[in-house]
Amino acid sequence: GGPHMVQTLVLVAAFLFLFQVIFLTSKNKLTDQQAFIWLVFAIGGVFAAFLLPWFNAFTLELGILYAPSLIIMLAFLVVLSFLVYHTTVISKQEKKMKTLIQEMTYMQKEIRELHESEQLK
Repeated sequence: GGPHMVQTLVLVAAFLFLFQVIFLTSKNKLTDQQAFIWLVFAIGGVFAAFLLPWFNAFTLELGILYAPSLIIMLAFLVVLSFLVYHTTVISKQEKKMKTLIQEMTYMQKEIRELHESEQLK
């Protein structure tokens, strides 16, 4: 029981996450760039699960008595960084959409004017 059970549960969860990412990638639900990022996270999770006993010893050396608090803080920072990254991606996409809408509106106006000039002839 005890620490080995925790490590086993973390390993199972990490492998399930890895398989989920592989499945979504194989079904082309993720772009190549996004699939790569998620695969790195998933593989990192598997390695972290294997290194859990070492990590617990390391946190004790640092004077941290409750290792999960450090893990949660690190996970929070990673998720926060990921959200900031995706916010910048969404902002770029919104700018591109605005430009495309403006170009499409201009082209529709041009087409209308061409049709009107053709009808006058």
